[in-house]
Amino acid sequence: MNYWLNLLLVASLLAVGPQLAHGQKMGKDMHMAAPSAPVLSLDSVLRRVERRNPAVQQYAYQAQAKQAAVAGASSWEAPKLSAGYWMTPYNQRPIREMNNGQGEGMQMVSVEQMLPNPAKQRARRAYLSSQAAVVQADQQNAVVQLRAQAKTLYVEQAVLTKKLAVLDENEELLRFLIKLAEARYSYNQATLPNIYDAKARLEMHLNDHRQAAARATQNQIALNTLMNRPRGEAFAVDTAVLAAATLALAPTDTAALAGRRSDIRSLDRALTTVRLSQDLEASRRRPDFGVRYDHMRGLGTTPNQFSLMGMVTIPLAPWAAREYKANTAALGFEAQALRKQREDVLNEASGRLASLQTDLTLRRDQTRAFERRILPALRRSYQATMLAYEQNTGQLFQVLEAWTALKRTRLEYLDNLQQQLTQQIDYEKELEQ
Repeated sequence: MNYWLNLLLVASLLAVGPQLAHGQKMGKDMHMAAPSAPVLSLDSVLRRVERRNPAVQQYAYQAQAKQAAVAGASSWEAPKLSAGYWMTPYNQRPIREMNNGQGEGMQMVSVEQMLPNPAKQRARRAYLSSQAAVVQADQQNAVVQLRAQAKTLYVEQAVLTKKLAVLDENEELLRFLIKLAEARYSYNQATLPNIYDAKARLEMHLNDHRQAAARATQNQIALNTLMNRPRGEAFAVDTAVLAAATLALAPTDTAALAGRRSDIRSLDRALTTVRLSQDLEASRRRPDFGVRYDHMRGLGTTPNQFSLMGMVTIPLAPWAAREYKANTAALGFEAQALRKQREDVLNEASGRLASLQTDLTLRRDQTRAFERRILPALRRSYQATMLAYEQNTGQLFQVLEAWTALKRTRLEYLDNLQQQLTQQIDYEKELEQ
């Protein structure tokens, strides 16, 4: 009977064991979605986020609104039209008695038009145009944030796909070991404590599977939300993205970093807007011109008359210049604050990039240790315990311990790989933010 049990064990190991004992991959590329669900690559997900996310579209409409306002920069003030009596006596009766029934005074129609200063119009047009550029820079910053969020979720989803494959694979082997131990128990070759221990480990294993599956569902909902798709629409991820872990190098100077970051471009455009706002305030010292035409029709013997007047404002008067001078000075201080903010952002970003680069180096070394030393050693340990169990020289609890250690380490390896890729994403976001 021992012969037949051993033969059954060998046959089962030939079917199940190679996936754990001889496989060099970290898990089967199983998809958490339905088999018919389409596979969306990372680039496809990012394109959908950029095109469909409402936050990106919001900035696009805001930029169009700012650009539409530029068309009003060349407008003139509305003309003024007035009509009434001019130099007309209140009591016309004695005058009519003296002038054979004819009164005195005039009926007047007046038209007035202010002529804007072209320099003021150019300053206002440049200021309004710069506001659209600021919104566009803010839009790019929002795109960088959304892309990083989508990348992080996609990588985690790919890791969860690998984890579920590992868990499914280990569940299959654990159920086989339990059945084999129960068969051996009938011949006093297994103990009840070991069988109950294996069943408890199976339930713990199933809890790990449930947790990973629930997290995968949450990630799919989050990714669909970013892509503005129906929340429950199924899709699968491409696990090849896990092979894209690279070690990035930080820019050597802040000038190179400033050329890549969208928030620095936003600050530069905001600084340009402040400078143009200064120019707009300073343009108020330029005079405006106007023209007025009056037509007067006499009520009696007075002939028709007209008047044509030119007008000019005097903004250099002290009581008129006080406001725009104060505003110009205030905008100068605001520009200084933006320059310091730009300097602070670059300083903080350089520090974070250096720190992330150190973490990336650490994660890379840990990943290599898992791949080259830790996992191969645990596989050999597991193979040795399985071989001893097959030859009736080992115990089931030894196999379970080796199995648990290998499974946990494989999952830990995937966690470390996910952290490495997440830090790589954070690094790239820090470069482009």
